[in-house]
Amino acid sequence: MAIISWNKKYTETLAVTVERFRHEYPEYKDVKVTYAGRLDPMAEGLLILLTGEDVHRKEEFLGLPKAYEVDFICGMETDTYDILGRISSVHETTPSKDDCEKNINSLLGTYQQPYPAYSSKTLNGTALWKHSREGTLDEHDRPTQEITVYESTFLRATTISLDALEQEIITNINKVSGDFRQAEIIQKWKDYFKTIPREDLVIYTAGFRVSSGTYIRALVSRVGQQLGSGAVSLKIRRTQVGERTLT
Repeated sequence: MAIISWNKKYTETLAVTVERFRHEYPEYKDVKVTYAGRLDPMAEGLLILLTGEDVHRKEEFLGLPKAYEVDFICGMETDTYDILGRISSVHETTPSKDDCEKNINSLLGTYQQPYPAYSSKTLNGTALWKHSREGTLDEHDRPTQEITVYESTFLRATTISLDALEQEIITNINKVSGDFRQAEIIQKWKDYFKTIPREDLVIYTAGFRVSSGTYIRALVSRVGQQLGSGAVSLKIRRTQVGERTLT
């Protein structure tokens, strides 16, 4: 049938975005549709959809390098590395723009990246996120994979009011369908915003070009650990897969 460069929307699950595709293109209503390369709910952008007999060509696309932009905030960590996660620690350290830029630039190279605790990677036949939900992940060695960061660029820093950020986070978590512990996570965010000074926060934006399989939210978490402030992905945008883009 066709290989389609589809624009997945922010807060959509993969099931929802495929359903939207079938609705907007009814000619694919009864056609097999799959995707090559996952995008989390708090990510948007280029999703390669394979249709009809082309569903068997998934491996051709899974190994391609990818490009992303990511907005992130510092001062806390979550168990998913993004805002759709339970806050696990809070830090008083406030990194400077220069320190943030320096640490983003330090990510270049090839190294082993542990799979996030909340990911679809399986361990003994069970997805890591299920191990995490059941509290059994610490009983195992978390698997890793070799990744390469080809480009790592600090793009900008944007100031946002605390109230606006709180509303944005809660609104977007509520938009996600399915069981992602939304009620518990929203309460944790509300509790967090009650405890910190009512002053503006900074959203940092970085760009990455990486090998297949790289978790951008894990790269952001690594930046936060290096800064000593923690860091959480707010929004991830995939802009390129191989030579394909949305434009």
